[in-house]
Amino acid sequence: MNYRELPERLDRKVIYESDYVCLYADKVKLSNGYMIEKYHQIHYPHEAISIVVFNENDEVLLIQSKRYTVMRLEWEIPAGYIEDGESKEDAARRECMEETGCTVKDLKFLCTQNPSNGMSDCICHVFAARVDTESMDFDENEVKMKKWVSRDKVLEMLKDNETKDGASILALLYAFEFYK
Repeated sequence: MNYRELPERLDRKVIYESDYVCLYADKVKLSNGYMIEKYHQIHYPHEAISIVVFNENDEVLLIQSKRYTVMRLEWEIPAGYIEDGESKEDAARRECMEETGCTVKDLKFLCTQNPSNGMSDCICHVFAARVDTESMDFDENEVKMKKWVSRDKVLEMLKDNETKDGASILALLYAFEFYK
């Protein structure tokens, strides 16, 4: 790769920093010399995972998340950030347990995505697995309910725009195609 073709950061102003999200205003020089005085970048200090869970009937486990940012209940798959010192696989297992009460087996890494690379460096590792055990315990602050949904119904939900969560949409389609 010719790095001279990529934009160059000349300066950075910290607008906000936390352990969860940071916002910067960078001064950026494009390859043609054009200067952007304030290129806003969102930085995530932790990488994330998402996990598509199947049962023995080839149904998918969906959770109805309570999303403050968009003020709606959203059908999604379990997801969250990787804690310091935690492997991607362990994070997938932990998030699945926290959000669904399920343990998983046959965990398989599917892909890594950057859902908004024009403004954010967020990295999300996508997994799929089979349910091993299930309980009704889950984080009720984050999740209203969970349900098992057939592949056809999930595809219909996606077609009808019943979820707007891009990380879930990509992971579901990827799992349907590549998790066997």
